[in-house]
Amino acid sequence: MDKINLKYLDEVVYHEKLDNGLNIYVLRKKDYHTFSCYFITNFGALIDEFIPINEKEYHKFPKGVAHFLEHKMFEQETGPNVMDKFSSLLGTCNAFTNYEYTAYYVNGADNFKENLIFLIDYVQSPYFTDENVEKEKGIIDQERLMTLDQPERTFSLKILSNIFNNYEYGKTVVGEKEDIYSITKEDLYRCYNTFYNPSNMSIVVVSNEEEEKVINLIKENQSKKKFDKQGTIKIKETKEDKKVSKEYDVIYDNVEKPKVSYNIKINLPEIKEDLDLVGLSLRILLVSNFSKMSDFNLELKNKNIIDDNIGFSIGKFIDYGLITIRSNTIKEEEFLDKVKNKFKSLELSKEKFELIKKTFIANTVYSFTTTHGIMGYLLDEYFDKRKIKEDYFSKLKEFTYEKYIEIINKIDFSNDNITIMRPLDEKE
Repeated sequence: MDKINLKYLDEVVYHEKLDNGLNIYVLRKKDYHTFSCYFITNFGALIDEFIPINEKEYHKFPKGVAHFLEHKMFEQETGPNVMDKFSSLLGTCNAFTNYEYTAYYVNGADNFKENLIFLIDYVQSPYFTDENVEKEKGIIDQERLMTLDQPERTFSLKILSNIFNNYEYGKTVVGEKEDIYSITKEDLYRCYNTFYNPSNMSIVVVSNEEEEKVINLIKENQSKKKFDKQGTIKIKETKEDKKVSKEYDVIYDNVEKPKVSYNIKINLPEIKEDLDLVGLSLRILLVSNFSKMSDFNLELKNKNIIDDNIGFSIGKFIDYGLITIRSNTIKEEEFLDKVKNKFKSLELSKEKFELIKKTFIANTVYSFTTTHGIMGYLLDEYFDKRKIKEDYFSKLKEFTYEKYIEIINKIDFSNDNITIMRPLDEKE
């Protein structure tokens, strides 16, 4: 067991890797009365071609298989219904699948040990039959259909598909109709046995229980189970082109006013800087230049170019960063011209840098006042690096204005895309 010191936060995460490869991370909050437990597999919607465990050849699976698998894990062969069991233990459970991970979790205030052990046991007890897989297809297809009525989601996916050429971030996590209906019981077992092996999974716990007791509880549980030994999972590599997939695109949907997004694709390895600091620099840059209190946002409102605040985000997609600057506006060209010109004269003052940095520090410290906030911090670290490290907050605390300017000056903001969603009645 080793200790991960969260410098400046005065917190310690205990970590142990079990003999079966399972990583356990535990942070104790002695005086807190609630707990949060996550059981995570490094398997998400992007992964659909790999060599299954105990096989020798690559196999391509239907899109959406990771999400389908998440659904089916809630059905057990014997014992109580998963949701009913957690309810009886006063735990709140759920799960989610994104492009790179699937996570199962339970939160609560009572029966910590029972909730944690049941979380582990049900995720490690797959039960797939031809009948229950067939039944689930209609349920998941209804979920797919519901997402088609969400213009904001459609817009976001379209932006991703216009940015990436080969990375399939623009595909839906649930898959298309033909994918859903082609998934078999055998597909699920092959994916489960490969990616739900403990060596590809982690448990993250925040509770008031003593760290060693939590780890020993999980150890004891795992010692009663047998798993195939697994080396590195061989996943089909995908190489992404540096340029955006499409520079300009217009789509139509059920919206009252056009949605306009200016998007920039950033090749992160080319910057040759610590990626935590690159992400931090971009976050500070966007807040400084595009937040609701920025001079730029107020200018666009005063000129009636926008009637709501500018939306902006920075995301990391494997080895690329994506900046989006967006708004609802009927003055599409004026908005885009203003945003493009803004990137030629960005606000980089030391005063704003220090103010925003202090805000980030305060927000992080405040997040550690709740179990939910602490778990959010730990998951952000895990999802970014597939492990929890001790250095992110210290990097924020020690980040200097001079380093910020150095990093921003290395970033190429010219690799851009424009995506617009207009009302259906404007379609010719």
